[in-house]
Amino acid sequence: MKVKSLPTLFQLILVSLLLSASIKLSAQQVSPLQTGHYSTAFSGVRDMAKADPGFFVIWYNQYTFSNTYYDRNGNKKSELPLSDLDPSYPNVQFDVELSGLATAPAFFLATKKKILGATYMAGFVPVYFWANASFSSNITDPYSGKLNGIADFYFAPVTLSWGTKKFDWTLAYGFTAPTGRYETGADDNIGLGFWTHQVQGFSYFYPVEDQSTALMLGLTYEMNTKVSGEDYNPGNRLSLEWGISQYLSERLEVSFQGGHNWQVVDDKGADATVGQFIHDKKSTLAFAAGYWAWAGRLQVNAKYGFDFGMVQRFKTNMLMLNLTFVAASFSENG
Repeated sequence: MKVKSLPTLFQLILVSLLLSASIKLSAQQVSPLQTGHYSTAFSGVRDMAKADPGFFVIWYNQYTFSNTYYDRNGNKKSELPLSDLDPSYPNVQFDVELSGLATAPAFFLATKKKILGATYMAGFVPVYFWANASFSSNITDPYSGKLNGIADFYFAPVTLSWGTKKFDWTLAYGFTAPTGRYETGADDNIGLGFWTHQVQGFSYFYPVEDQSTALMLGLTYEMNTKVSGEDYNPGNRLSLEWGISQYLSERLEVSFQGGHNWQVVDDKGADATVGQFIHDKKSTLAFAAGYWAWAGRLQVNAKYGFDFGMVQRFKTNMLMLNLTFVAASFSENG
């Protein structure tokens, strides 16, 4: 049997592909495969550590690709059992290749003024991405397509960081706004169509006096609102991250990090499917190396990462090339 309306089935599959921290290829109908905005292991190990007062830019560039889906039991599938999620959906035997390139410059200001003894920071992250997909299945003709455009933006109005020679602590509140193009049922959506409020806590331990070694542990909790135009609220999510960064010289840094992302609240609303009680999850490992090409001003960082332990998610691999630029440095005594 052939199905004329390819976008509906195609969108259900594409929604699981993660393209960046706040990017999804989300051309979809309201779907049991909906996920959140936050991406573990996207930022660097030291990105949430206490910053010196100044204005800086971290320009993230991520290439992501995937062709493997894992079901609600964590089993690798060449068939997407949509009937398990909603009896009105058919099962789909598929072959899919998904890839995307995202660019996300993060602009942040760290002030000299202290709040509760902490350095205050604020910033925002605009996002633009390009995505390619090819798809064939037992119920559709072969399909390939491309999307590009402005995605959902992340805003961080409050970040507070405390630091000593041995420890740093950072607390942050931010939100992702649905600035990307979205319409339920459309086949050219770029945003996810809902707001996400995000609270974070990160801690760092420096076992040596010069802080050349850093151990990181962080938590992020996402609170999602209803999808625009639908009675559907994607479940909240919790992420745990950890990492180690080591400077081999004053300019050369290597790092290893991991992240774990869990849906912890059921999807809600009259438009949620029977799959609303299935909580997806995934874990990520990443390896990176960075070099300060301009000492204290410009770092170039390359990263490779991959997913494992997926439940109701596509397995993705990522390559990143990031730039950290300290545009202005303010003297704390100035």
